[in-house]
Amino acid sequence: MRIIIFKRPSWRNIILWGVLLFVLIAYRENATSVFSGKLKPIYSATVTTPTIGLTFDISWGEKTAEPILDILKHEDIRATFFLSSPWADKHQNLVQRMVLEGHEIGSHGNRHIDLNTLGVMEIENEITTSQQVLERITGRSVRLIRTPNGAYNNKVIATAHKLGYRVIQWSVDSLDWKRPGPSAVINNVLNGIGSRSGAKAGDIILFHASDSAPDTIEALPTVIQRLKGKGYSLIPIGQLLDQASSTWPPESNLKEEPISATSNLQLSIFNDNRI
Repeated sequence: MRIIIFKRPSWRNIILWGVLLFVLIAYRENATSVFSGKLKPIYSATVTTPTIGLTFDISWGEKTAEPILDILKHEDIRATFFLSSPWADKHQNLVQRMVLEGHEIGSHGNRHIDLNTLGVMEIENEITTSQQVLERITGRSVRLIRTPNGAYNNKVIATAHKLGYRVIQWSVDSLDWKRPGPSAVINNVLNGIGSRSGAKAGDIILFHASDSAPDTIEALPTVIQRLKGKGYSLIPIGQLLDQASSTWPPESNLKEEPISATSNLQLSIFNDNRI
C-alpha cells in the first residue's frame, strides 16, 4: 500500500499567499486589467461621420517633412504629427509652421527607444521630457502620444494615462518606411494589406514624415484625392476622438480618471502583446 504524506504548509508560505490575496483584492480592478491583458492603445474609432484620422511620425531627417506640409496645405488637410522631441527642438520653425497651419502635435517620445523595456520612472521621464520640449515650442498642450516603434505594454499604457495621455496606434499602415515604392504605399492605404481592408471611416492611417519614407511625398496626393473622392474627410486624431462614440479595441476605452499607479509592481511584471 502506498502511503501519501501531506506536509503542513510553512508559516512563510501562508504569509506569502496571504499577501498575494490581499493585493489581488485591494487592487482587483488593476489586477484584472493586468492579468487579462486589457490595457490597450487606440487603434481606431467608432464614428458616424465619414472621417479618417491622418497621422505622421517624425523622429529624424531634413528632407521629407516640409514637402509633406506643402502637400497638406495645397490639399487643405489637417493632420496629427507625432514628433520626437530632439527632432522638434532642432526644427522649431517647421513645428511652429505645423501649428500655424492647423495641424495637431502629439508626442513620439524623447529618445526613440521601446518604452516597454523601461521602468515606470524612466517611462515617465521620457514622456514628460518630450512634453516639456513640445509645449515650449508650440505653446499648446500635448496629450496624445504614439510610442516609438509602437511598442507598449500594460505598464506603458497605465503610466501614460496617469500622466493624462491617450496612446495612439493605427489601423491602416502605409508601410512607407520600408520604401516599397509610391504605388505600393498608395495600395497599402487604399486597399489594405493581406486580410486587412483599406482605409474607412474611423480608421487611423500611419505615415512617416522622416527621411526614412521618401515614397510618402509622391504617394500622399493620390491617397488624399482618392479618399476625398470616396467622400472621406481626413482630420487630426483629436477631432476624430471628439466625434467618436467609442474606440477600438474595447480595452482602449479607459476611464476618464487616470489609472492609479498603485499597481506599478504588478504592471512591471505582466506584459501584454501587441495586436
